[in-house]
Amino acid sequence: MTGRHLKSVLLRAVVFSALALIVVASAVAIVRRNAATPIDTRQILSVTRNGRTVTFVECPECEKSMRVASDGMSATINLCRLRDGNPDAREFARRRDAAVEQAFLLMAEKHEEASRSGEPDKGKDK
Repeated sequence: MTGRHLKSVLLRAVVFSALALIVVASAVAIVRRNAATPIDTRQILSVTRNGRTVTFVECPECEKSMRVASDGMSATINLCRLRDGNPDAREFARRRDAAVEQAFLLMAEKHEEASRSGEPDKGKDK
């Protein structure tokens, strides 16, 4: 290899490495920016029975329809997911009522599991 050819190969390697570094840095910046962006969630209503609370929220970006806290003391229901398929008012009310009953049943199960395993009631959401 001649000196000129070696310089050309090294220069290409340096340029390629610099471009790769820029691409990686850009990707990291995008991931950090997206992770820091708050999800637009609006609390609508809360229902409490026997010390357990179900909260209705509207979160179009969230994929889950329901989330139950690990201690079984609270649950969150996403109304946006209950509206999937554009139900009429009667069907939406049926879905909402069924989701509330399901949430209270799941909370009772989780609370019992937490009590058996000796977990203290902390009210934390996963």
